[in-house]
Amino acid sequence: MPRRPLHPTTWLRGARRALRSALGPRGALPGGLASSHPTVHEVRALLRAKDRRAAQSLADEALARRSPGADALLAAGLVAHRRHLHERALHLFDRAGGTALAVTPVEYVESLFRVDPQRGLALTRGWLADRSTRLDARTWHMVLRQVFARGDDALRRAVHDRLVASYRGQEERWPGGAAEIEWLERWRGAERHTTAPAPAGRVPFAVMDYVQPGKGKSSQNIGDHVQTLSSLGHVVRRQNLRFHGEPELVGLVQELQERVRPELRLDGRATEVELYRVDRDGSSFQAFPEGTWLLEFGWHSHDLAGTGVWDFPMHENLHPVFVSFHCNKRGLLTPEVIDYLRAHGPIGCRDWTTVDLLLSLDVPAFFSGCLTTTVSTVFPELAQRPEAATMYVDAVREPVPDGHENVAQSYRGVKDRTFVENMREAVRLLEWYRTSFTHVVTKRLHCYLPTTSLGLDVDFQPANFADVRFAGLHPLDRDGFEAIRTGMIARLEPVLSAIFEGRGADEVYALWRETVAPEVEAARARHVAATPLPALPATPAALAAPAAVTAPAGDGAVDVVLLPRGGELSHVGEAVRALDVAATTPQRVWLVGPGVARVSVPELSSRTTVHRVPTGDLDLGALGLVPAQRAHHALLPHLLPGVDRAVVLPVDAVVLGDVAELAAVDLGSTAVAARHTSHADPSGFGLLYRAARRLDDAPATAHDFYRRIHARHVFDFNAFDADVLVLDLARLRADGYAAESLVAMREFRIDAREALHLYTGPHRTELDPAWDHVPTRDLPDTGAKLVHWADPVKPWDDAFVARQDLWHARATEPAVVAAP
Repeated sequence: MPRRPLHPTTWLRGARRALRSALGPRGALPGGLASSHPTVHEVRALLRAKDRRAAQSLADEALARRSPGADALLAAGLVAHRRHLHERALHLFDRAGGTALAVTPVEYVESLFRVDPQRGLALTRGWLADRSTRLDARTWHMVLRQVFARGDDALRRAVHDRLVASYRGQEERWPGGAAEIEWLERWRGAERHTTAPAPAGRVPFAVMDYVQPGKGKSSQNIGDHVQTLSSLGHVVRRQNLRFHGEPELVGLVQELQERVRPELRLDGRATEVELYRVDRDGSSFQAFPEGTWLLEFGWHSHDLAGTGVWDFPMHENLHPVFVSFHCNKRGLLTPEVIDYLRAHGPIGCRDWTTVDLLLSLDVPAFFSGCLTTTVSTVFPELAQRPEAATMYVDAVREPVPDGHENVAQSYRGVKDRTFVENMREAVRLLEWYRTSFTHVVTKRLHCYLPTTSLGLDVDFQPANFADVRFAGLHPLDRDGFEAIRTGMIARLEPVLSAIFEGRGADEVYALWRETVAPEVEAARARHVAATPLPALPATPAALAAPAAVTAPAGDGAVDVVLLPRGGELSHVGEAVRALDVAATTPQRVWLVGPGVARVSVPELSSRTTVHRVPTGDLDLGALGLVPAQRAHHALLPHLLPGVDRAVVLPVDAVVLGDVAELAAVDLGSTAVAARHTSHADPSGFGLLYRAARRLDDAPATAHDFYRRIHARHVFDFNAFDADVLVLDLARLRADGYAAESLVAMREFRIDAREALHLYTGPHRTELDPAWDHVPTRDLPDTGAKLVHWADPVKPWDDAFVARQDLWHARATEPAVVAAP
């Protein structure tokens, strides 16, 4: 008898019982709503407890009822929202009707704007006009954040006013609301891309700050202000500049001018300079004169108010000179931004990975290193060094010894100070470091580089040595560090001199291009340099030969491959039975992998034959690979030497359509067909970046991998799900796919899925998602041709999972045996 699933599971019942007492006021529904929407209430508690698996199962169970009501739809929408599956979340919220705005308003608004911002703006106008629509202050705050990123100025002002009005009398319902509203006051009424009056006879120059309308996205790292301090060092070298503007900012810059090391002081043309503060992540809401110059630098990692939209390009009146720039966000690098970078290039990059990323997009770029290597410009040599002492700054890799403080450079208080206060704190902090200590242990890039610049011995221990930001910055010997520092000073000196002499933008940018041209050419040569990796000890065909099985030729059967993982072996028979039930034409099912020899297969119809390809005895250890990398997946073209085209299917799936139709997909000029990823993050580079980050113990290898990724593919391409594939095995054999992938797996410790992404990039055929429908991630779809349980809960588990009944029906259905 087949095992019947439990609804709900024992573990879920236990989780729910344990959470009864946790259903407190934080994030809970008001009393009436809590009683009328109990599933929403429980799902919220599970999500607060970070038990997403239990929340998913509970929501799936509620959604599977014959006629799921708003409670079930909203609960499932909450889980999808938490998983950043905004299209699914919005679909579920919409099915719940107007209840979503009452019960799950914040999540509904965010998913709405992420999926359909124009509809979100239209609905916002309607909510403002209809006084019967009563949104609480927290919801209006979410609306305002979204409108900041996507709306017009008048709409934003109206939403802002409604937020402030709605908060009155709701103070107890929104802890922290007062701080959020106070934060936003500085942007109240602001208009985008406003032109300030030109300062007569003065050169307008902007100084980088790090606040923006999203308080949570504004910097709390004083290391960012150390960057600005370093950038100002290049400006104030010029002793004949006279500064104007906001008095506190002018006073700070004048003090820095007096601190410049004597040997670095310049006596250029006497020039009047008007200073402006610019918000790196929100400049379009400020006012600048036309032609305001800016040294543009740092990591543009913060979207505007957490909306997934960046306030970039910067204000249209700014003239940026890009140096020490870092980026790696797909959402930032829109076509408009790429054109902007090309127009203002070449781009001086803080790290080599950003250089390679931009060069892949045909943006001229070069390695400049980090501005903070030059912070010593405004720290004159000490008359006397301190006695030997070690300071720990945000140290995380090893315990800080007893008796030593672990100083934080990132803390909430940074957001509560003014820009000038933070700049003075940056000066004070660096003075304390250099006058009190001789050694520093830190995870912070902007402690490691500036303290090295000040002459301290630094033990850089980041959270991950393979971080994408560190290529070219660590490790550095003294000569390498000095090359970055002196190079930065040398390239900025003529360009800044031209700016403060009042030359026009065309002339300044021409001088910049001329100054850095040799560095750009060197970067391009490095980017495309073909450095071969060590070859395999044997050909893939020879490696696969002990297990390879040749299929009968010319019988017209569809070749279907299952590559079971260890925990799936006991369910392969059920998967094969389900395949057989769905078959309409002859098919060969190939079971490939270690352990398949032990698989028991039930009686099948004459349409289906099963062939085992056990790979447990292959000598893959000689390649330096481990079982988790699934080398047999990469060896598939040579394990099945007589098969030219194959359909790869997962064990945790049920085929509802005709697999012959899937096998006949037109691959065009590609060798692979797969659906776009069902995960929330669509970035193919993001998937490969995460693989590289596992090389914490081999950062040089990680940085080489980053370079090779960008040399092979243009940033970015869509990731794909690799469990359902149509493969042209003949093409893969001819292209040397297996050898290339196995070498990459060995050298960079990636798995077979990551190797397939590295090989394929964007060059694949898009598979209809109906052939890889994931019910816990995709929109509900009655037209699915294959249902795939890709999340951790499987259909054979006791835990409830969406469409679980389909597995039990198909996997246990008796085979139809054709008459002889």
